Amino acid sequence: KVLYERALRIKEKHYGDNHVEVTGCLNNLSNVFQDQGEYDQAKVFTQRALRIMEKHYGEDHVEVSSPLNNFANCLQHQGDYDQAKVLYQRALHILRKHYG
Repeated sequence: KVLYERALRIKEKHYGDNHVEVTGCLNNLSNVFQDQGEYDQAKVFTQRALRIMEKHYGEDHVEVSSPLNNFANCLQHQGDYDQAKVLYQRALHILRKHYG
């Protein structure tokens, strides 16, 4: 976790807080917090990555499917199955559209 946080700070300093280059670090941190059962904190990183990617690529780009899936995982673990399903379906739709 500490190394991912350090990498995030470095990328934010170099690229800026809302650059697409920081999203990998954000997703990695989200995964770490999910593994630790800290889903509220994981959602913060995932939502930020999702916003950046949607702004950079557009809402239906294949790159958006990863943070969508991560966000859905957080919601599922917190028992919000209905919202998780919506996000999983959106991610699946994007992947099917892209890969067929």
